[in-house]
Amino acid sequence: MLDSKKRQSVLIISLIYFISILILAQLVFLRGINDLKPVYLINIGVDFGGLLTGLTLYVCCYIDLQKTGTNVRYLMALINVTAISLFTDGVAWLVDGIQELQLVNTLDNTVYYLCTPMSAFFFWMYTMSYLNVKKSLVKQLSILVRVGLYVAIAIRLINLFTGIYFTVDEHGIYSRSAHNWISLLYSFFTVLSAFIAVLVEHKQLETYQIITFFMYTFAPVVVGVVTIFTYGLSLGPAVIMIVILLMYCVLNVSEGRERAAAARDMSLAAIIQQAVLPRTFPYMPERKEFDLYATMTPAKEVGGDFYDFFMVDEDTLALVMADVSGKGISAALFMMVAKSLIKNGLSRGQSPASTLKDVNNQLCEGNKAGLFVTVWLATINIRTGQGVSANAGHEHPVIKHSHGRYELLKYKHSPAVATMEDINFREHEFQMEPGDSIFVYTDGVPEANNDENELFGNDRMLEALNKDPDAEPEIVLKNVMSNINEFVEGAKQFDDITMLSMTFFGA
Repeated sequence: MLDSKKRQSVLIISLIYFISILILAQLVFLRGINDLKPVYLINIGVDFGGLLTGLTLYVCCYIDLQKTGTNVRYLMALINVTAISLFTDGVAWLVDGIQELQLVNTLDNTVYYLCTPMSAFFFWMYTMSYLNVKKSLVKQLSILVRVGLYVAIAIRLINLFTGIYFTVDEHGIYSRSAHNWISLLYSFFTVLSAFIAVLVEHKQLETYQIITFFMYTFAPVVVGVVTIFTYGLSLGPAVIMIVILLMYCVLNVSEGRERAAAARDMSLAAIIQQAVLPRTFPYMPERKEFDLYATMTPAKEVGGDFYDFFMVDEDTLALVMADVSGKGISAALFMMVAKSLIKNGLSRGQSPASTLKDVNNQLCEGNKAGLFVTVWLATINIRTGQGVSANAGHEHPVIKHSHGRYELLKYKHSPAVATMEDINFREHEFQMEPGDSIFVYTDGVPEANNDENELFGNDRMLEALNKDPDAEPEIVLKNVMSNINEFVEGAKQFDDITMLSMTFFGA
């Protein structure tokens, strides 16, 4: 569902479309149907139909944009520019030959001519965004297309004083110049360039998608050529709107199928991810030597974050915080394997470093997907507070001494797990005293971003932790999450936010 602000935006655009249609209808009434040539009535009728189609398409695209995040902004711009073409085309026929409206006729046709290169430009931009083209040659061509747009707009404005493309005489009658055909060169070049890009990227497209792009290239060009030699018939904008409708229906349906399949994969990955994480709190309430709490807030794009905690023996607590590269099913499955291997290694009495070495070698075998996992791993004697940790490319842990403040504990890391075989991982010994706390997390915390692409960062994270440094672990995590939510202000997050906090009380 759209929120009130978005519904208001849709309503305003819809009103503009309706007002445009009413203005055309009123002008037809004032001019008189009997006084209009049949070909004029055909053009105006087609313009009416095109505006109604544009309104429907715009609302559908807007809903798609808000609900699914589909990149249809350039398509929406193309729809609106085409709608302006339809409106100005209708007005041009209704005011033509009226001496008192000579200025209106001139300005109206100027806007109409401005829409032609802008439509081609937005088609180019939509095609590039749909294909996600990254080739340097196409990027250079994009610069040429943009510069060409500025030139095309400048010449149309100069036409007001020179009549290069058209004139409106003192009697209010519009007429084309002998050089009118030049006004279509930019559009032909841009649209054809877009289709060439489609052919270059044809391997990632289905046949029906290529045909759809071809229709946008072919149909307006044919109509443009016909209208050059057939004065009085202007079906170009209406044909473009119909082709846009075809593009939306065909391309949106194909994207919809892909999004549905991706959504199923993400849903399954989320189920896998959630199912393997320990979620019983308080953990071992009969043990008074420590208290801990952990959370994982999944992003829309499911990753491979995971945490774990378990008793290795009567007096040894293991803590794990890890982040698998990649997204979706592959990352979730890789995460399950990594989590199991780490737990098995520690349960056999191995140290954190030797555990990571064995896990690394096992994950490197047959790792065709090229995934890796960053891991912070520690074992802590809950009676003495003696701890040993190993950090395989993960974020720095945060430590708070009794009645002190949370601070980053920085030391040299080892490489991430599954990057290369036979890595020797470094260990770091530490001592916890009663009242000390430790906080570990994935990069989703410092890399949470707002709408201005500003990162939450370590400083804000420490500030959130120190809001109530002596609070119990559950409250500590809630404080951090609250500050993150306040900072991002609803911006879409692309990474999971995973945190674990443990307070040591001792024997």
